[in-house]
Amino acid sequence: MDESKRQSRKAFFKETFSVFRKGLGNHVEKKILKNMDLPLRPPGALDEVEFLSTCTRCDLCVKACPHQAILKKTLRGVSAGTPYIDPDKQGCHLCDDMPCIASCEPGALTFNAIQPVVSMGKAKVNTETCLTYKETLCTACYDSCPFPEKAIRIDFDRHPEILSGCVGCGLCTKLCPAAPKAIKAFSHGYLRREYLEEQLF
Repeated sequence: MDESKRQSRKAFFKETFSVFRKGLGNHVEKKILKNMDLPLRPPGALDEVEFLSTCTRCDLCVKACPHQAILKKTLRGVSAGTPYIDPDKQGCHLCDDMPCIASCEPGALTFNAIQPVVSMGKAKVNTETCLTYKETLCTACYDSCPFPEKAIRIDFDRHPEILSGCVGCGLCTKLCPAAPKAIKAFSHGYLRREYLEEQLF
């Protein structure tokens, strides 16, 4: 991409991001988030608007992922060329050395020493498609979770329950046998937009 265009785009997103920093209110935030893609980003990703202005679409994190969990957005628009994770295809394995973060020279993916466990989002259970709500015993999501009893547990009715320790890795989505998937990880931005839409109707 032409350097001048990249800098212009970066300036645009920086200005947009400042809206949040200035605290102009939930209604403004809702309008901004409404038209954004808000996919599940790789570990350590900055907030979506700042991420879009910092990511150079270099593909280094895509190439660094040993599990091929990081894909590249091919659609047009501001998200084009950016890395994301599609839990339906492959969840994040939360590698100990986080090669995706280490490979990110622009700093769009960062490691937080204060909070070493990255959080990409959170999973949600669809009770209409979950097999346990159809009188079928299933623990696939629980068994696939890297943080059982912290991120997910099986309640007394044998249904999966998402806990505060969920980081949105999406490994549960990949192994869910239901069709369509009964559990899916969503980004914090997506969940924030959903919350604002419910609160500011």
